[in-house]
Amino acid sequence: MQLTRDLFAIANFLLQVVKIAFAAARVVNMISTKNEMSGVTSVDDKLFLLLDGKDQIAVYSVNKFKRPTYLDLSGFKEDSFNDMTSCVRHKCLYMSDSHNRCIRRYDLASSAISKWSVPGKPHGLSVTPSGNLLVTCFKPNKLVELSADSGQCVRNMPMPSDIRCPWHGIELTTGEFVVCHGDMYSGIQGVCIVGGDGKVTHSYGGQTGSDVGQLNSPCHLAVDKDSQFIFVADRINERVVLLNSTLEIVRYFSEGLSRPFRLHLHQSARRLFVGQHSGRVTVIQL
Repeated sequence: MQLTRDLFAIANFLLQVVKIAFAAARVVNMISTKNEMSGVTSVDDKLFLLLDGKDQIAVYSVNKFKRPTYLDLSGFKEDSFNDMTSCVRHKCLYMSDSHNRCIRRYDLASSAISKWSVPGKPHGLSVTPSGNLLVTCFKPNKLVELSADSGQCVRNMPMPSDIRCPWHGIELTTGEFVVCHGDMYSGIQGVCIVGGDGKVTHSYGGQTGSDVGQLNSPCHLAVDKDSQFIFVADRINERVVLLNSTLEIVRYFSEGLSRPFRLHLHQSARRLFVGQHSGRVTVIQL
């Protein structure tokens, strides 16, 4: 009984710490590109932006945002469903090529690009705690885990029927998955925690709206590895929503945001990069 009370006290203390930290969050910079973008990620001290319409990735320092260099992605087809993530361990970038229903892997050491097929239309991307690639697929709606070494499918998890249009999924350290989804036809917009058995254990959201407990086009996620708190890009409401590990609301952040579309948390720098489809990236110091 005492152990339970102690654990509860620790959890409550951590919640208060995160609330204070996020309350002090501030915009420290803006990155403006001349192109729309569909992905933002980093490897070590380099920041990467996936630019639409140019077959290129812009490369910045995570601390300095002038004079980018560029990586060539010849033949890459732009699509608003595309996304980008990275693997620090393998020093590579992953891009979802939704139009061609494949993943493109860019090796940062050799500039070699390989293509991995996926059983569905790929949307959001993330890297699992074990280092594999997690692909959120639409039609059919499922999470697909691809081996980082071979690109072969090692896990295929269908989504529950009430998740009708999944946008992005991330595996948590608990082995569960957090998934954001939104269906404009039914008006259901939300974030769910899904267990390894495919069942929803927690949820946030419901009918489209802007009040507490409502979202409008939650299209991307980022997870703080230390606290397992979850950042949600609530696009139409023009805000980032912070949820705790059981999907209870902590607070919102809206300063400097216009239709947030992609999120990336640089863990060591404590910087949240919020990509907007217009090509602007808001840099928030946590």
